[in-house]
Amino acid sequence: MQISNRLTVFLGKANLMGGDRSMNTDIKGKRPPEAFMTANTFEIGIGRVIVSRFKPDDTVEFGIFLVDTYCLGIKDAGFVKESLLIYQTEILAQMGGEDGLEKIEPACGRKLLEQAAAYAARLGFAPHRDYKKACRVFGGISAAACSSDFVFGLNGKPFFIPGPYDTPQRIDTIVSVLDSRCGPGNYDFDLVTPMDLD
Repeated sequence: MQISNRLTVFLGKANLMGGDRSMNTDIKGKRPPEAFMTANTFEIGIGRVIVSRFKPDDTVEFGIFLVDTYCLGIKDAGFVKESLLIYQTEILAQMGGEDGLEKIEPACGRKLLEQAAAYAARLGFAPHRDYKKACRVFGGISAAACSSDFVFGLNGKPFFIPGPYDTPQRIDTIVSVLDSRCGPGNYDFDLVTPMDLD
């Protein structure tokens, strides 16, 4: 995931975090992990999830994931380390895009991502090649602590919508996999409306 090249693209949301770090610390003075997701991810079928952990040297390590909740699971992923200042004043605002970010429990961020990857795997699709690297931020976060249930697909079926950079060959491959795994009529697709946040 080319994070550095994309930062100027996702403008349109004010800083989501205050500058006072002391307001976000646990009883030991250490800032706990946090997570965000695009506000309407499940409504439009795609969105970003950010899971972050804070280091003693005022840096932040975070995983950024582009998640297709309708079909393909983890479409893009990246692991990034930045200064706390840049994270607070630039990264979150820019990654929110027009739809903005909402704060979620880190356990639910992990659970959502792992379940999205598992759903896609059952359909025959592997997560992005950098998914495991980005999952390094999950250390100390238990998905079992999240009580939320996530539902994937649309109306009970996988729903494939190509992204703007999917080639005709890739689209044909995905449809062939869905035919093989689900059977004709057991999934839906829209080859007209590109779906992505790029």
